Amino acid sequence: MKKPREQRIRMKLPVRVWGMDTAGKLFNMQARTVDITPVGACLEGMLCLLQRGTVIGIQCGRSQARFRVLWIGNPESRQAGQIGVRCMEPGKYIWGVPLERQMEDEALAAAKFRMAG
Repeated sequence: MKKPREQRIRMKLPVRVWGMDTAGKLFNMQARTVDITPVGACLEGMLCLLQRGTVIGIQCGRSQARFRVLWIGNPESRQAGQIGVRCMEPGKYIWGVPLERQMEDEALAAAKFRMAG
């Protein structure tokens, strides 16, 4: 049975990403999140060639951690320049946004919307 996916929160946060591309060249670039989860994120603005399984560093604010690239957006699709990453450091959370509270606020807003309609 497939493990359920984490709740994704759409959030644009500026991040710094560094590592080694498929040509073996070091890169250090600015990108931003599309959405975040407690253990990962989708990033956009990735202008270097990476492959699945690559380990990269991501910094958000003053926090940073190592992440593994899980998927890479097809260059011919609307996910071009996007990658999916998962934190390799158990218990490390770098996004600086309290996700549980964010999820509760969204659920409360949705409930109010349903009641008003």
